[in-house]
Amino acid sequence: MKIYLSASFTNRVKMRPVRDKLWSLGHNVVSTWLDETIKSDFLSEYEWKRKLAEKDRAEVLSADLFIMDSENISTGKSVELGLALGHFHYKLVWVVGKPKHIFHHLADQVFETWEQCFNTLETKYKTYDLKDASL
Repeated sequence: MKIYLSASFTNRVKMRPVRDKLWSLGHNVVSTWLDETIKSDFLSEYEWKRKLAEKDRAEVLSADLFIMDSENISTGKSVELGLALGHFHYKLVWVVGKPKHIFHHLADQVFETWEQCFNTLETKYKTYDLKDASL
């Protein structure tokens, strides 16, 4: 399953082990912002931020499952949630952590912990094991 992880940018290092766990479960995490690079010198700040926003938007839309970490509400991840909810008929939307505002209650599922989220993925949304796939 293609998964987009949404969290505040300041929590990107904290979210990397979450991404790694999802990968270990056989899922494809499309959130490249977790390993964001620095701005190229030839781009203005405006151009850089626009390109980042376009990339994030494309990644949200490409995902089958959108998972938001509710810690540290930020404008960016609220926009991502709105985009995912706007395409609810194409993807699942989950929130991990205590809902912080009314729109978190529109999620398909809300989990108190990441462990609960991982357990649901393992039991209901199994993928094939890449080690067992023959090429």
